Amino acid sequence: MKPTALVHINTIDEKETTRLLDAIEAKREQVEELTVTIEKLKSEVDVFQHRYNAHISHYYLELDKVELETKEYSLRLKLRRENVSEEEIEARVASCFRASRARVDAYEEVDDSQPSAQEDKIPVPKAKHLQNLYRKLAKRYHPDKAIDTKEQDRREQLMPLINRAYHEHDIQTLERLSLGETEPSISEKPAAEKRAALQAELRSLNRAASELRLDINRLKTGRTYQLKQQVENAKKAGTDLLSGLAKDLERKIKASRSRLASLMNIWHRT
Repeated sequence: MKPTALVHINTIDEKETTRLLDAIEAKREQVEELTVTIEKLKSEVDVFQHRYNAHISHYYLELDKVELETKEYSLRLKLRRENVSEEEIEARVASCFRASRARVDAYEEVDDSQPSAQEDKIPVPKAKHLQNLYRKLAKRYHPDKAIDTKEQDRREQLMPLINRAYHEHDIQTLERLSLGETEPSISEKPAAEKRAALQAELRSLNRAASELRLDINRLKTGRTYQLKQQVENAKKAGTDLLSGLAKDLERKIKASRSRLASLMNIWHRT
């Protein structure tokens, strides 16, 4: 083989390696950006969910309780008109509304309970893998190692995310962020093997980016995010949607309580 042919082959291999490395770097940055995006979206949804629970959820719970009691007393009166005994009436009411009563009681327990810190035990191999990923990423993204302001801003966005994922045992996020870093030993591999390794890494990054886009789309089309958007859009138009919803629920609860009181009076009079 002529020397010129060897040079030509090496040049092609080097160009392909450079192309793959550039593509990996670009895709890695995209995965980082998408990861930050979904983290922000999840945080916004969580904040809104807590706000919604604090202002609205207890109204729905109260309305469910009153409406359930109303149904129970309606059935009691119906059975009494059919001359069913008191003991049989209570048995049939309990049987008919057992599932609904259990559901309301379960919601009430959740509403009244206080969150408690629980240590989530994970298998030792998984814990070791989690720790290795965290150390690798903490070293890669430490803000003190930034070469310019833009790079420092990017690292300062990613480090809290990495810390959160580590403490919550979110291995998937840590694994996604660990992609795209080629091992130093890859340069010593034959050209074909090196190319195959880089192509595999690029495929992993493409897959991670696609999964993140799907997750973002699912989050944005979810009920909580859609309601959050409605509330924010209404606020821009000068309307407090949650306050309006709370007042509407208060009116419904008041009407339901009045209906329940009427049924209870009839029950106790007859």
